[in-house]
Amino acid sequence: MKSIPIFLSLLFLSVNIAAQENTMTNKMFNADGLLHFDYKAKDLIPDEAAARKVLEADLAKIVAIKKEDRTFDNTLLAYDDAFDKYSQSIGQAGFLAYVSDDEELRNTALVLEQQISQYLIDVATRRDIYKAFKDYADTNPKLPPIETKMLKDTMIGFRKSGMMLDDKDLETFKTLCKKEADNSINFSKNIRDYKDSLDVTKDQLAGMGDDYVNRLQKTKDGKYTITLDYPDYIPFMQNAKSDEARKELEYKFDRRGGAENVKLLEDSLQLRYETAKLLGYKTYAQDRLDTRMAKNPETVIKFLTDLEKELKPMAQKEDKELLKLKEEKTGVKSDRFNAWETGYWTNLHKKLYYDVDQEKLKEFFPTDYVIKNMFEIFGDLFGVSFKPVNIPTWHKDVKSFAVTDNETQKVLGYIYMDLFPREGKYKHAGCFDLVSGKLKHDGTYQKPFVAIVANLNPASGDIPSLLKHDEVETLFHEFGHVLHNVLTEAKYSAISGTSVSQDFVEVPSQMLENWAWDPTVLKKISKNYKTGKPLDDETIKKMIASKNHCSGSFYIRQDFLAQIDMMYHTATKPVDTTALWAKEADEIRGVPMTSGTYPQASFDHIMGGYDAGYYGYLWAEVIAEDFFSEFQKHGLFNKELGKKYRKEILAMGGSYDEEVLVKNFLGRPVSNEPFLKHIGLE
Repeated sequence: MKSIPIFLSLLFLSVNIAAQENTMTNKMFNADGLLHFDYKAKDLIPDEAAARKVLEADLAKIVAIKKEDRTFDNTLLAYDDAFDKYSQSIGQAGFLAYVSDDEELRNTALVLEQQISQYLIDVATRRDIYKAFKDYADTNPKLPPIETKMLKDTMIGFRKSGMMLDDKDLETFKTLCKKEADNSINFSKNIRDYKDSLDVTKDQLAGMGDDYVNRLQKTKDGKYTITLDYPDYIPFMQNAKSDEARKELEYKFDRRGGAENVKLLEDSLQLRYETAKLLGYKTYAQDRLDTRMAKNPETVIKFLTDLEKELKPMAQKEDKELLKLKEEKTGVKSDRFNAWETGYWTNLHKKLYYDVDQEKLKEFFPTDYVIKNMFEIFGDLFGVSFKPVNIPTWHKDVKSFAVTDNETQKVLGYIYMDLFPREGKYKHAGCFDLVSGKLKHDGTYQKPFVAIVANLNPASGDIPSLLKHDEVETLFHEFGHVLHNVLTEAKYSAISGTSVSQDFVEVPSQMLENWAWDPTVLKKISKNYKTGKPLDDETIKKMIASKNHCSGSFYIRQDFLAQIDMMYHTATKPVDTTALWAKEADEIRGVPMTSGTYPQASFDHIMGGYDAGYYGYLWAEVIAEDFFSEFQKHGLFNKELGKKYRKEILAMGGSYDEEVLVKNFLGRPVSNEPFLKHIGLE
């Protein structure tokens, strides 16, 4: 998901995450109250201009209220409603920039996204609006806890939007923010639009399965084209015997986004530093972290470096084992791996020593069958059902489902699944909350609409879409985000679903990954597409035995990515991001960056909302594993515990501080012991 940078999420201005009221004619819903996606490129910008006029009128009403007449409802809630109305009037245009197969619509939506980001920065830095909120806050209103937190967070948001600055510095701040917002949007566009591929011979496909080879496009001279999309890239890097072909493909892959994205990133790092400095912070990371669970960069850096000390020996031991295998198979003695070798030798080692072959295993995980049974498992645990529905979508391949509460039989919300790659589409896996839940003025609850967008292996001929086990984990992960959004009971859209601190937002998604390793779950979700049989017990035992295979290498890479993000965002002078990446990749992970590449050019996380926040994946995993330990103690299918988790975590969204949510579920502070055990360190 993309978010407007720096402060707008704190001001609750996200135009992609809007709960709707039937207060005006809008472009978002059809006559049945369902989202529609039949937008015309020519209408997008005029529609937004009309919506902007209505928003300005609503904001003027809020500003005009006398100080003594201000209330929560006519100030903060009216502000929230005004942006909900604005969002509904422009519909899903921003989302379609990432998923539409209409190039004209994508490009127009991108222009609109840029215009909106600039406009929202202007709104967020308006002194008259700030004064309206300050006048209300200065009355020290006696509010319930949720409303108190919303007001507090909103005032923090205004401070971070430069309201304490003088007029000259505020104008500078706005200019910097607008430049950075444009950079972020263009960075993502460059990744989506980047086109390159590798043509290989039949011999260079040695090691690849027939299903992989048969779905590749062929060139006029009889070669096979491998794209940089994940379903092409990852299997090739893990299985292709040709070291030279893997080297060529990795070189192309780690140049995605182009040199232009390197420039955009480095420009943005400087812009972010300058905005933070204007606000009185020493670094941009300090600005970003003071409202999160971690609170400051020092805590994050200690967390990451302490973890590195634990992980590095583990990863080095794993590398020695893999290098030994490489020498046995090739006769070539090496003291380290290159970037294009790690996937292949890790995968081969797993095949040989654990008898686990991901390519063979995927025959047991037809995508549709996995999804069907994933729905049953988590539906039963959390008291809901997922039923296919025929509602409007943005592409013929998108499937949609209604989420129904098992007790009340009420439809709680809707899920879309857009799972396979196509040109111009978002290149990663993500959950997009298209409409957030909230309590409407008429006392009814707005149903959330949520989308999983991914790039899984598509069907080929008579072979259905099949998932490797790590893709099953990815699916469970994104489904955790879906449940967080669709099972929300938060009162306001601003705190609904995944509207939580960024170093907590991955907790529900990472917790659900654990079910993908349970023997009962593996038996239930598996069905060989040829024989119809599930995984046998012996294979499941081997899979579980291999669970922590090379986990040191995996987690040290995550640690590296989190550290490089912090290094970029704690810098106080211009950064050569390529040189720093090369240095730290070598020192922390121990695998040199390939000469001539710039992997940071496609590191979309740190330009799209995880800036100074990538550490959150590891931070949240510590919490997630502690949550999961409760299910291990009381039963992975314990409905009472599932009900408690739904009530205390999923339903709450950002209604309370994350430390409160954790204590309400666990009954105690977080322990890191389950995480260390999970990754094989204890």
